[in-house]
Amino acid sequence: MSLLAAGTALSACSSSSTSASGPSKVNFQLGWVANVENMGLFMADHAGYFRDEKLDVTLTPGGPSVVVEPLVVSGKALVGLDSVDTIAKARNQGAGLKIVAATMQTNPTAIMSLASAPVRTLKDLVGKRLGVQQSGVEIMNTVFKANGIDPASVTIVPVQFDPSPLVAGDCDAFMSLLVNQPIQLDLQGVKTTAFTLGDYGYNVWADVLLVREQTLADKDKRDLVVKIVRAAVRGWQDALKDTDAAAKLVVEKYGKSLNLDLEAQRKTAAAFRSVIETGDAKTNGLLTMSADGIAANIATLTSLGIKATAEDLFDTTVLRDVYAGKTRL
Repeated sequence: MSLLAAGTALSACSSSSTSASGPSKVNFQLGWVANVENMGLFMADHAGYFRDEKLDVTLTPGGPSVVVEPLVVSGKALVGLDSVDTIAKARNQGAGLKIVAATMQTNPTAIMSLASAPVRTLKDLVGKRLGVQQSGVEIMNTVFKANGIDPASVTIVPVQFDPSPLVAGDCDAFMSLLVNQPIQLDLQGVKTTAFTLGDYGYNVWADVLLVREQTLADKDKRDLVVKIVRAAVRGWQDALKDTDAAAKLVVEKYGKSLNLDLEAQRKTAAAFRSVIETGDAKTNGLLTMSADGIAANIATLTSLGIKATAEDLFDTTVLRDVYAGKTRL
């Protein structure tokens, strides 16, 4: 079923329900599993911030086989998490979705190399071997061209997400996530250095909050979204203030069934601060979406051949109501 068709055939399982005597029940579909990537939302739940808003929120874990957009379009989830480019593609397939807040202000996609043989800049990749996953080839070619580098000047080595080819010497640098593979290797005693593609114009916000256009057009449901975002901001403020405590909460409660390693989650949680509490979010508030940031995302989408406009894809009025002129809640 297409996304458009899914949106037309409303699910019998509603994403929200309201009781006159109790809190509104809401389903929030996460993009990934219950680890520290979602620690701000788990902190919001644990601290009672959703409850303060008279909400009963189910934080439904995602994973590699979960596609968030159809779940939101069909009404099975009121709010979901995904990246700007994926949502833009869904809109181009007929999905009436809007982005209302952005968690990761810097895309964590990065180029990692061994500290003993560092590749410090994009230009340093010329003449080198770069390990790239199949899904990243188009991104790398676009970034190279945007920065005046001939993609043919870099030898692409096909890899998966396991960084062992870098350690084995099969490539000189490795396309990674700043909050993933560098930490994996650090825990193994392998020191690395990395720079994000955001430093070179790849501006695609990640873990953005998406809702249906119909949700924003319905006053009561829009009010629920404002409450969810407000609680989420408070949770992320707490999580980033003490990432060790947030990691411990995730390991011992929300991700307990995953048997997560506490030290790995602590290091990962600390790394997330650099991609969340950064840029305009430092001055405007967490999860906010500045006009310049939106314009940068649209420019990157255009360079990737994805059609999108700021007006169609983003809605900043929810954040306006959440912060009400403040920069911290």
